[in-house]
Amino acid sequence: MPDLFLIIQKALHASSVEDTVELTRQAFDAIHSSTPFVEPLDRVIETIDLVVFPEKPLCVHPKELPRRRLGSEAGKRAFIHAIAHIEFNAIKLALDIAYRFKGMPEQFYKDWLYVANDECKHFKLLCNHLATYDCKYGDIPSHDGLWSMAVKTEHDLVARLSLVPRYLEARGLDVTPAMLDKLYAQKDMASAAVLEVILEDEVTHVEYGTKWLDFVCDQQGIQRHEVFFENIEHYLKGQILGPFNRPLRLRAGFTENELNQLEQLDKRR
Repeated sequence: MPDLFLIIQKALHASSVEDTVELTRQAFDAIHSSTPFVEPLDRVIETIDLVVFPEKPLCVHPKELPRRRLGSEAGKRAFIHAIAHIEFNAIKLALDIAYRFKGMPEQFYKDWLYVANDECKHFKLLCNHLATYDCKYGDIPSHDGLWSMAVKTEHDLVARLSLVPRYLEARGLDVTPAMLDKLYAQKDMASAAVLEVILEDEVTHVEYGTKWLDFVCDQQGIQRHEVFFENIEHYLKGQILGPFNRPLRLRAGFTENELNQLEQLDKRR
């Protein structure tokens, strides 16, 4: 097998979109090669502040971003670009969890590189769709709220699993169906088709978060339900937004008790 973790590191340190996507493909291919998987016991993990993003888009505070109204072409362009930005960040997030946490089973790395490969697919679909609006990724300012959660959880796999797949990505399960309703109402079948692909794949990505949080909690002798909400409280001050898409979250491994408690937190705001 090629040096898998070196490829992932290069993808994380890549400053161009094209290199990030190509190196992600190489990492995905490497872990599915016929060569047995071996994680070097002495591999050195670079700190998360060395992860590189493209110069564009310009990242600003979310409050500085204009509201996206889907009824106009400019609004549709900004909306698609915003989703593309989420998906590009999701590539880096999936790569980082595969890179940063040592000593996990081979399937852990396979799962998160599968996610990274999916996010590349989504990103390319969105970029192709953006091109129909005479726009490319990087043309419109965005925010970096997604990546900041990775930085905060650099040294804590339980927190990372709680807050990236089971909080940030799970939020997509809640909001995307309403986006789809608006797109279908506007007869925008092209945009809706892309979001349908993304939504179905995201269920699996959140499910991987649940699966590996269960695994790590079992190893450490702790309860998933407890640590999940402890992390929600610690990192988010218990401020979590609803409403929650119960059917999709149940498919992704949430329990009824977890969903009930999330709804209580939403009411507390």
